[in-house]
Amino acid sequence: MTRLGPEPDYPLVQLYQEQQPRTSPLIIAGPCSWESEYQMDTVFQSIVPFVDFVRGGVFRAGTYPSREFGWKLALLREVHKRAISAGKKNVVDVLDIRDIETIDPYTEVYQVGMRQAQHYALLRELGGQRKPVILKRGSWMTYDETMGAMEHLLSGGNQNVFLCERGSVSHLDHVRWELSISTIAKVKRATNLPIIVDASHGSGVADLVSSLALAGIAAGADGLLVECHPDPRNSLSDAAQALSFDEFHSLALKAKEIYALVRD
Repeated sequence: MTRLGPEPDYPLVQLYQEQQPRTSPLIIAGPCSWESEYQMDTVFQSIVPFVDFVRGGVFRAGTYPSREFGWKLALLREVHKRAISAGKKNVVDVLDIRDIETIDPYTEVYQVGMRQAQHYALLRELGGQRKPVILKRGSWMTYDETMGAMEHLLSGGNQNVFLCERGSVSHLDHVRWELSISTIAKVKRATNLPIIVDASHGSGVADLVSSLALAGIAAGADGLLVECHPDPRNSLSDAAQALSFDEFHSLALKAKEIYALVRD
């Protein structure tokens, strides 16, 4: 149902001021799932000069129980070790409040996935942390519901948060999800929240990722999240949307150029 009348107040969102306004886009990249130590070495060697945060699924649940990838603490420890050595922050999905204590020593950034976007108890718990938190908009969530989720997250006092636009369920069949460029523009016009564009999940189609990511930057996104893999077609999960390293490098450079242009 379309809501008529003025938007409700979002007091914590309206008070939010980004701690360190960026002069270049925040770039987050890595594979959908960490698969092996060899893959880790290849990923870190290839993307470190281009990224701020390294991402990859370890504590990641697939849509179906038989398609869960990761849940391997040993891999998470190895990823964290490599990230520390490279001077980068690693991003890890957190699915449940019970997971926080286990994974906290091995991550510098928490990510709340689309399916947990309205898990308010989890959001409030992470809001009490002081590590950065990335909140992915649920594929069903309206702008109002998204701001409500951010209110829960901010209620704990965490002032280092990012919203991530990663697409909506739609009637379209040429993409897996429909990236909402208008959500990015709306967030940047109405708030000071930093927002990241995830065109990998926002389309599910590798050939469209770069174009959509750059459109998101042009619309005001503060950064991008990209899935890349040393052998995209043979990625353990979400192979259809993964970029090669060369494709990722090209996208990262173009994103920086557009970011500078639209903020001139």
